[in-house]
Amino acid sequence: MTTEGPLRSRLPPVFESLASLYRPADPEFQTIIVDAGDRWALPPPPAREIDVLLWGRLGRNVRPSMDAIPFAARRELAILRVRARPASGLRLAELHRLPPVPRPGRIRQAIRATALGGVLVELVRGDRPQRVVDAVALAAGAPSIGRGLRPSGDGSALARLVLDDGALAELRVCPVGHTKDPARGREALLALAEADVTLVPKPLRGGTTAGAAWATESVLTGEHVQLLTPDLLDQITGFLAALPAGPPGRRAVDDQLAEVADVFPEHEAALRSVVAAAARWGTSLPPVLIHGDLWLNNVFVEDGRLSGVFDWDTWHPAGLPGTDMLTLLAAETRTQQGRDIGPLFADGYWRSAEVIDAFRPYFAARGLPFPDAA
Repeated sequence: MTTEGPLRSRLPPVFESLASLYRPADPEFQTIIVDAGDRWALPPPPAREIDVLLWGRLGRNVRPSMDAIPFAARRELAILRVRARPASGLRLAELHRLPPVPRPGRIRQAIRATALGGVLVELVRGDRPQRVVDAVALAAGAPSIGRGLRPSGDGSALARLVLDDGALAELRVCPVGHTKDPARGREALLALAEADVTLVPKPLRGGTTAGAAWATESVLTGEHVQLLTPDLLDQITGFLAALPAGPPGRRAVDDQLAEVADVFPEHEAALRSVVAAAARWGTSLPPVLIHGDLWLNNVFVEDGRLSGVFDWDTWHPAGLPGTDMLTLLAAETRTQQGRDIGPLFADGYWRSAEVIDAFRPYFAARGLPFPDAA
């Protein structure tokens, strides 16, 4: 896998993670996974006889630019070559187009898919064996994987399943041990269901199958929107204000920065200082269940009304009140102004008038005093 600097190299190889879900469910089959990289290098001839070769790369989750033209051209040329001459002794079983992470707007997403999309090619010897995704679909109560997996950009994936009883379900799946284990989001949905929170998916099934961790949930209605209007902000504020209180004695910042320190131990001392500062400043605010990654891409709207909040895999039962509001507002500013999140917060974004004005009704609805400047 091609990496982009020392920090990115510590993350799981995303194409390999996704492609492993298309491996044969039976580990006796010999499989090779080849990441084509940005240059779309063709798969080399296997050094030994194998049963399955999985080749390709994920889409690029960036803004389309002139650099996307040669990227897309190399991709299509490589696909033609693989179709014409598969690796020795293998045949093309299926080619999967892998769109980038979706953004609001059909035309916008179509352009992104054409310019930035990835591909996964299944080359097999003889009949294609049952794959991991096939075994997962059966375990989840569906006869097949349907239209296939939708990559999330980090090596995990989603799929829309039609269950045996005709109901629709959203499947979340990744290799066992992946950082985005669906069990975490399922835990959130179970806690939300226990608290009778509406506008969120209902948890269905979950487990591990053939080396993959998975969970299913009900399908929400609605669609993405491109703009956080004042009316939608009011509705989301009401939703967040109604989320249940968290358990005392536990704080999200402690747990989350401990996870960061595990990945970047050279920054452990600095992160400990942040934890200590948060303890001094946040003790007066009671913990609350938080989403952890709230932005418009994780929200559905139907007929002008908030109809769903999903993707709860970064949740925490004991977050600082206002965390989700700040994330939502910062993500909207980033999108509308084309700024990066880091510099936005480094410039004291949370002290801006738009944030202060948005926070007041949230804290009032929760019955909490408005925080001071510290």
